[in-house]
Amino acid sequence: MDSPPELDLYFEKSKEDIWNCLETNMAASSIEKQGTNRSKKTMHSWAGMSIAALLIVALGTGLFFRLYTKSVFSPTGEHLTAFLPDGSMVKMNADSEISYKPFWWRFNREVVFQGEAFFKVKKGDTFTVVSSSGTTAVLGTSFNIYARNKQYLVTCYTGKVRVLSPATNQSLDIESQQQASINRDGTMKLTSIENGMDEAPWMSHMFIFTGTPIQMVFDEIERQFDVSIKVVDDMEGLLYSGNFSRDLTVEEVLQMVSRSFALEYSYVNGVYVIQKK
Repeated sequence: MDSPPELDLYFEKSKEDIWNCLETNMAASSIEKQGTNRSKKTMHSWAGMSIAALLIVALGTGLFFRLYTKSVFSPTGEHLTAFLPDGSMVKMNADSEISYKPFWWRFNREVVFQGEAFFKVKKGDTFTVVSSSGTTAVLGTSFNIYARNKQYLVTCYTGKVRVLSPATNQSLDIESQQQASINRDGTMKLTSIENGMDEAPWMSHMFIFTGTPIQMVFDEIERQFDVSIKVVDDMEGLLYSGNFSRDLTVEEVLQMVSRSFALEYSYVNGVYVIQKK
């Protein structure tokens, strides 16, 4: 039998060179793998930062919607009508202000109020008017609130209104043609009105007083005519019953009020001065 042919194996590189080449390739592969891992980690890092940024923006937007407050002010000498996001209407007397959160309105129909205003509320979730002297809560009705100088008076014209005293936590439900007042000590009083009106008299430019301290009457004249009035003499205990129209001049109104108490007025340096004769 013939013997197998001899193989002529020849390598241009020595085994040392081949081994060095293998080590180099292995090292390059390891570096490439590490680079890929770093790239993946970088992508994951950027993704995490993007999600965090979106969460911060969403949180900030939600906080803005929750806290942003809009205010409407009716200055002295003017009457102003404001409409709330749900279409509820607020007719504001002179020197009155409301504040509310328009972007949060669908979750909480709350108005912070000071002054005097007539509210005509659209039906829906509870509608709350908050003042320092009292709180009024309704579902859908029309009512007038007077909240000045720690005096609080709510008159209901349609529907039903709940009035709450913050000092005593006492509450009082009133219906059409009823009034609830909160005294300075926080106690409450219920009275009935029989004028049959469906809105507050001031909205027709009529101002009606019954046993009202004279200083409060002069304060109202200041608000309605945007003037300054200074009472010189002591008039503690003087109570005025009567009315006046905003369609008159301020001089006509002062003359009408003053003659009830033998008072006189003068105009000095832009101020109406009231004193006893």
